[in-house]
Amino acid sequence: MNPITMQLIADKYIRLALEEDISSEDVSTNAVMPEYKKGQVQLICKEDGIIAGLQIFERVFTLLDPETKVVFDVRDGEEVKKGQHLAAVTGDVRVLLSGERTALNYLQRLSGIATYTHTVAGMLE
Repeated sequence: MNPITMQLIADKYIRLALEEDISSEDVSTNAVMPEYKKGQVQLICKEDGIIAGLQIFERVFTLLDPETKVVFDVRDGEEVKKGQHLAAVTGDVRVLLSGERTALNYLQRLSGIATYTHTVAGMLE
């Protein structure tokens, strides 16, 4: 997705999802981590399939904090295996905790659609 489309279309829906998830304030995150602390999380594949939605996954975190860095080991459309390392996300732990559910929901949904589409397309060959 190009940056213009991301800002004009996707950002609106990502913000809506974040607002729904966090509502007024992320009380759990604030209780565990009241101040800035740099951290890193690893994205590990839970099922075999086709990965999709990596740009959206990353954008969730960078909307919360543009300083967040995501390094991918895979690209959209690639076949992935259970247990495979997909990415590392580095930044403020509060951002990582606040964005994780929304980022994973998008990634799981889009990857599920890509995997199903790949399976159906394989039946048509």
